[in-house]
Amino acid sequence: MPQPVIFGDPSSIIVRGILIVLTEKGIPYRLAEESEQPAGDLGEQLPGETVIEHSGLLVRGAESILRYVDEALPGARLQPEAPRQRARMNRALEIFFREAVPVLGGEILRRNLASAFTDEWISPDLPESVARLARRAVGRLSEVLDGGPFFAGDMFTLADAAVAPLFAYLMPLPEGEALIARASPLRSWWGCMLERDSLQRTQPENGVFAMLLPGA
Repeated sequence: MPQPVIFGDPSSIIVRGILIVLTEKGIPYRLAEESEQPAGDLGEQLPGETVIEHSGLLVRGAESILRYVDEALPGARLQPEAPRQRARMNRALEIFFREAVPVLGGEILRRNLASAFTDEWISPDLPESVARLARRAVGRLSEVLDGGPFFAGDMFTLADAAVAPLFAYLMPLPEGEALIARASPLRSWWGCMLERDSLQRTQPENGVFAMLLPGA
C-alpha cells in the first residue's frame, strides 16, 4: 500500500493530529520536505494549509483528512458506530475546530510565539475578550468529555487525536494552568493522553511551534 504523504509543518496542531491518527492505525507515512508541492497539484499549496496525498488522491481540509485516513486506511477504527458516541465525537471536533483552534491555538499560542521569537513585551494577562472565549471553549470541551475517559466515552476517537496536540502546547503554559481547573475532567483526560504511545511518537523535533514544547 502506498504511504500517505503529509504536506505541512509537523509541529502544527492540525498536522500532529493527523499523524496521531496514522500512528494509532499503524500506518507508515512520509512527511514531505518543506520545499515539496503535492504531485499533480494544479495550484500552489496555501500557507499553513495541510494536504495529504494517498494513491494519487489529494485530500485537503483538516477534518476531511482525519475522516479520510480513518475510513480509507486499514487499522483500528477511530469513529464509533453507536449514534450517541459518534455525536459526542462530532461535537468535540466541532468545538475544537470552530472555537478551540482559533482561540486557544491562534490567540494564546501566537502570544507565546511572539514572546519567544521577538523582544516584544507581552502582558502575562490575557485580554478579557480572549480569556472569555478561551474559558467558553474549555468549558464546552469539558461538557462533552463528561465522565470520559475519552470524548466519545470509553473509545479513543478522532476527537481525542485532534485535541491532544493543542493541549500538548497549552498545558505547560501559565494560561493552561489558569484555564484548566484542577477538578476539570480535561486534566484526567490529558493524563490518559500523555500515556498514549501515539502522542509520544509524534512529538515534533522541529517546526514553528516545536519550541513551545517542554524542554525545547
